[in-house]
Parts: sequence; C-alpha cells; structure tokens
Amino acid sequence: MNHLLISLSTLFLLGACSTQKETKVPQPAPGVATVKPGAPTTLEFELGERSAKLQLRFDGAGENVSATISGVGGVSVTSPVEAFSGVSVRAGEVRPIEVAFTRSAPRGHLVVSVRGTFDGSTHARVHTVAVGDGPLPDDGSRRVVTDDGDAVKLMP
Repeated sequence: MNHLLISLSTLFLLGACSTQKETKVPQPAPGVATVKPGAPTTLEFELGERSAKLQLRFDGAGENVSATISGVGGVSVTSPVEAFSGVSVRAGEVRPIEVAFTRSAPRGHLVVSVRGTFDGSTHARVHTVAVGDGPLPDDGSRRVVTDDGDAVKLMP
C-alpha cells in the first residue's frame, strides 16, 4: 500500500512540474504590412531614359539628415551622389532630387540612402528604384531546382 501511495505521489509531482503554458506570439492583423523601423521617409519618382525626378517625403521631423544616391546592376549615377547633408527637416516636408544616370545593362537600380536623427535616435532607410525592364545581368551563377521544388542559385 505504501508503495502505491509513493508511486502515485511521485507521478502527481512529476506531472505538476512538467505542465507547460501555451505561449502565443502576437501576429499582425491580416492585410496589415509590417515595416522595419528606420528613417520615416517615402519615395516617389518619375523615371526618364537617363534621368529621374525623385520626391523624398519625410513623415517625421529630423536633424542632421543626409541622402546619397548610387546605382547598382549596371546603373551609374552621373549627377552628384550627395543629394543633401546635415539638414533639418519637418514632418511632411518633401525634398525634390534630380538624378542623372547612365546604364550599361538593360536593368538595374537607383539606390537612395537616407540617414539622420529622428525622435532622438539615429535611423536609416534605403529606397530603390528599378531602372529598365530587360533581363537581369548574368552574374555567372547557375540556377537549379531541387527534388523538393526549391530554386537554388549555384555561385561560380
């Protein structure tokens, strides 16, 4: 009888020690996009054959704000790469930026990098603008599909 009571007590204690609470991770509501924290900016653009008119909108006030323009994937910026540096901006302010560029590939990107102090913290954001609509430049890699259907890029 004592063995039975000891066994039942042991099982009860083990069960009490191993109970787990279900932890739920909060999920965003359906249809709501999540945005990484960064400089509070949005970019609108009008693209020409060799130039772009950019409208950089600041959704929050900032200090010591800088913006630089560069190109990747066969796009080279021929206008000054520093659009502005060390300026203060107001929430809702729009800064126009004229960009001249050349292309050595059918498709590439203009890159706008913004950095500054917003709400007392340094934040940055990178915007890209696709230039051209041709195929991507060949980077020497080979693409294969695994037996599971996953696309894999094999680098040289």
